[in-house]
Amino acid sequence: MSGGKCVQFSWASCVFAKPADRLRGSPPEDAPMAGLLTFSARTDAALRPHAFLPPAPEAVTSLGMSPTPVQNVSPQQQMLEFITSAWKTQLVATVARLGLADALAGGARSSDALAHEVKAHPDGLYRLLRGGVAIGLFEEKPPRTFSLTPLGACLRSSGPGAMADLAISQADRSHWLPWGQLHEAVRTGLPTTRQVLGADIWEHFAKHPEEATFFARAMGAFSAPLASDVVRAHDFSRYARVADVGGSQGILLAAVLRAFPGCRGVLFDLPHVIEGAREHLKAEGLADRTEVVGGSFFEPVLPAADAYLLKNILHDWDDASSIALLTQIRRAAPAGARLLVVEALIPEDGSPSSTALLDLNMLVLVGGRERTASEFKALLASAGWALERITPAGSLVSVIEARQHLSDNRG
Repeated sequence: MSGGKCVQFSWASCVFAKPADRLRGSPPEDAPMAGLLTFSARTDAALRPHAFLPPAPEAVTSLGMSPTPVQNVSPQQQMLEFITSAWKTQLVATVARLGLADALAGGARSSDALAHEVKAHPDGLYRLLRGGVAIGLFEEKPPRTFSLTPLGACLRSSGPGAMADLAISQADRSHWLPWGQLHEAVRTGLPTTRQVLGADIWEHFAKHPEEATFFARAMGAFSAPLASDVVRAHDFSRYARVADVGGSQGILLAAVLRAFPGCRGVLFDLPHVIEGAREHLKAEGLADRTEVVGGSFFEPVLPAADAYLLKNILHDWDDASSIALLTQIRRAAPAGARLLVVEALIPEDGSPSSTALLDLNMLVLVGGRERTASEFKALLASAGWALERITPAGSLVSVIEARQHLSDNRG
């Protein structure tokens, strides 16, 4: 971990859907995918609505993990780096918890002054800062004076590229303890949250709102740049009404409506979630163009729309649950409606990919999974959808577009 870039240093984080009863099923068979993965050409006219959007920060749209061996490093050295990576994750999270990046934002300070400000043991904090120097977060100048590097600045609590909430969330027990039982998830095929937390992840967050707050803020930081990537990748101008299913606070829907003034939106999520969405959309000046609807997406209460967005929802669920959700959307969708699934893809050819680590994260935490393009095609077909195209949106996700199958009888 070096240089001036912010990188995601710990286990992959994904945006999760809301709790519902888990259903389990077997994966669909692979299907041929030739020609379906396309880099869609856009005309200048189609791109104009996107022109004002800033580029997404690389740190937030890339996992920052190299799947290939490091050059000029022995296998034993690289393995040692893997084995001790947990130390770095907790070091980084502790820097974030103590607010050290914020405390150093104004310039270099002594470790004693920092210890007094953040209410830490002077020697303990000095040793933490020294560890931060070892991984590029700080620079030290005698006597015991520290300054922030561009990498360390990523651990600010707010501002562009701030990742403090993500660092804290990944090192909290909600993520740390389940990953400690990865071997059990591999043996059973089931998440380990109930085993180590005494509850599933959503029940745990309900009992521990402080952890839930860090998690929600971290996911919000991811959602904004991903939303910018999505509206660059897909032309929403052809839709009059877009429904964001499981849309949480409405960050993606707001980005769509800002970029495409001719669209109206519907945000659908659980009743206890939509009040926050209502507030966010009002603050964005979009309340008059949006409808906010509460309900479970596993029940037949979904609104009618020309396009249905599912961003980082299906990876929370096994195949049976995903098919149930996709079927509910198909039944609610008017003729000609499109389904837009926004997810990371595992490469078809088995090449190394950090999405495989995302997949393990979903297994451990919620029993979900990441999928290949072929697996998405089969999953969609099982629910009456025909895959039309897949368009990369930034470096992490793709927009998977599907239409209702021609033989759809609404059953």
